[in-house]
Amino acid sequence: MMIQLIQAASKFNMAQEDGAMPGESLSAAQTALYFVGAPLGIFLLISVIVYAATGERKEKTESKDSVLTHIE
Repeated sequence: MMIQLIQAASKFNMAQEDGAMPGESLSAAQTALYFVGAPLGIFLLISVIVYAATGERKEKTESKDSVLTHIE
């Protein structure tokens, strides 16, 4: 069975297209940064912006009454 899988994988070996000019390959760290780190960072940035824009805000009271002596 393993031999059949190897033979099948070799048939799907893609040849480069005519006129293709591949660049340098990415390292494992660059690949992780580009495809995991960057989307995660963008997601966190958008989450913080949305939370800041829609989060509940405390109302400022100008009352000098203490919380201990005043019941609302």
